[in-house]
Amino acid sequence: MFNTAGKIRLLCNFVRSSPLRVCYNELFKANIYSSNTLRKKRRPREEKKTIIPPVINLKPKQNKTIDIWKNMSVSELANATGIPVDNVLKIIDLSQNSHINFEPTSLIDNVSVLREIVKKCGFKSNLTSNPNTNKKSSDDHLKDAIKRPPAPYDSTITRHPVVTIMGHVDHGKTTLLDTLRNASVAKSEFGAITQHIGAFPVVLENGKKITFLDTPGHAAFATIRSRGAHVTDIVVLVVAADDGVKEQTIESIRMAKHAKVPIIVAINKIDKPTANIERCKKMLQTQGGLDLEEFGGSVQVVQISALHGTNFNDLIESILTQAEILDLRADPNPPAEGVIIESKLDNQKGKLATVLVQRGKLLNNSILVAGTAWGKIRIMMDHQNNVLQEANPSDAIQLIGWKTLPQAGQEFLQVSSDKRAREVIDYRLSKSIEQKQNEDSIYISSKLEEHNKEYQNHLAEKKKGIIFKRTRFSKVYQERQLENRKNVKDEEICLNVVIKGDVIGSVEAILDVLETYESNQCKLDIIHYGVGNVCATDIEYADTFKGKYN
Repeated sequence: MFNTAGKIRLLCNFVRSSPLRVCYNELFKANIYSSNTLRKKRRPREEKKTIIPPVINLKPKQNKTIDIWKNMSVSELANATGIPVDNVLKIIDLSQNSHINFEPTSLIDNVSVLREIVKKCGFKSNLTSNPNTNKKSSDDHLKDAIKRPPAPYDSTITRHPVVTIMGHVDHGKTTLLDTLRNASVAKSEFGAITQHIGAFPVVLENGKKITFLDTPGHAAFATIRSRGAHVTDIVVLVVAADDGVKEQTIESIRMAKHAKVPIIVAINKIDKPTANIERCKKMLQTQGGLDLEEFGGSVQVVQISALHGTNFNDLIESILTQAEILDLRADPNPPAEGVIIESKLDNQKGKLATVLVQRGKLLNNSILVAGTAWGKIRIMMDHQNNVLQEANPSDAIQLIGWKTLPQAGQEFLQVSSDKRAREVIDYRLSKSIEQKQNEDSIYISSKLEEHNKEYQNHLAEKKKGIIFKRTRFSKVYQERQLENRKNVKDEEICLNVVIKGDVIGSVEAILDVLETYESNQCKLDIIHYGVGNVCATDIEYADTFKGKYN
């Protein structure tokens, strides 16, 4: 018995040996085979190369991630997923908590249930905080504290004037104020030079009050004089009759004009034999650019003697007349606003700041913000260290209770609470950091551009063949090394300095002077500066950097 394969083999042998062999060859030439798989017609090689495979576009499964938060409402979930609210409610009914009846305004407080609902909606979930709450907190709490809009005229009251005494050094400014308040400050000043702003009130015989600010006349204290000119109502320019108009006199006139403050000229030292009043008036007219009353202008001129108190009543009358013309008024209602005149670190009282109240009533235990410093008022004192309970507009007082020492010249604002003060400080610090980063990025980009230019020039020279391979055996390299050794300068001498002062105004003046220092023989480097007495930390700074403290 033959199997199927044997039968086929016998049949093929029979066909080959029989006359049917011609038919067999013709069948194989036509590519006809005996099996179903071999019955396919073979394609030529050229045709196989031209076959283009079909393009199958498989769309990836979209599984979008949405943000969810605790106490998310059903309508908010529907907006996030893009599914109608009715369909979302049906999906919620199919969830585990189907026994709870939900509405579009219902809040989902369970995060696990919320994740399951989102999963059944065909999305992934990302747990975040409520964006609506963050937006509200950023608008309400992280906003900077700003001044109130101007009060209507009917709600304001008349306030007493703030007068700044300005002029050249040693022209008698402090002596004038000593006579007004019957004190002796000029004798206690180091080197007979005022080094910071002094503020105090003077009560006249008629009951009226004037707040005086005493500014330094030395050239180094230009910043303090400018600060005094911008916070005052009237400037009294003191000019010595025997000395005339000097550099700081002209500078004081320029500052007063820039601040748009009226000027009253007080020609001092008229009792000296060398006094020349007419010469002073002509110098004020020509060099200072003041239109005096005697020459048809509006600037009042009073001839006084600060040492003997001559014509002081005329000076006071001129100040009060100018104040009536200005019609000085302020809002007496809290919160208070003002400016920091001076600040210092007292050994017994701590951080102390002299402030000028410009608006509102300042009460004890009030919380103030000035720049990036804040504090809660523990004690309010006048210039004679008398404790006060309140301060009105145009009053100059001393405040104790600052957390950090405020900078002179900054405006202070009263806020509602400690939390509000910290939020304002954080906001201002973040803004200052952002501004610093922007400035640094601009500087870095400019340096990067310079580096790229130098690099492009280097590549251009290299392409030209100017730059050669520098080796120890190259003659050109050795010649260059000799030239560099000849041009090398001696090691620079550097003086490291630590600066400490009694008040921040004196430190500012020293820093302003040192900024103008230029010398090729010695380099100056300020490693630390601050307010207060020299402490162990300052000595450690000086010892570490081999510096000196002053």
